[in-house]
Order: sequence, then C-alpha cells, then structure tokens
Amino acid sequence: MDRNVCKTIKTLRKERGLSQEEFGKLLGFSARTVSDWENGKTEPSIATIKAMVKFFDITYDEFFEED
Repeated sequence: MDRNVCKTIKTLRKERGLSQEEFGKLLGFSARTVSDWENGKTEPSIATIKAMVKFFDITYDEFFEED
C-alpha cells in the first residue's frame, strides 16, 4: 500500500481526536482493520476511501497528496 495513504489515514484520524476503534466504528470497520490500513498491511477499497474523503470533508487530491 502507498505509504502516503497509510500516513494520511492516521494523520486525519488523529487530527479529529479519534481512536482506531472510534474511527472504525464510524465507518463500519474494526480497530484491527484501521490498524492494518495505517500500517500498510491491507488497503481500503475505493468505496471506503470515498467514505473517508466524505467523512473528513476533504478532496481526493488532499487525501492522496504527497508530502
């Protein structure tokens, strides 16, 4: 998985003050799944990325933005 996407998910989640468990529940996933995304073990689906973009109220460009 793109390391930038892993970092983006973690950064956005923490900026909102959410634990992995809280964030996962809001999107319908387990804390383990969120952890796997953030550590690059698995990739969120396109539908999940779409839900994250909507949840965080950002653009796709912002979500995939390079450092």
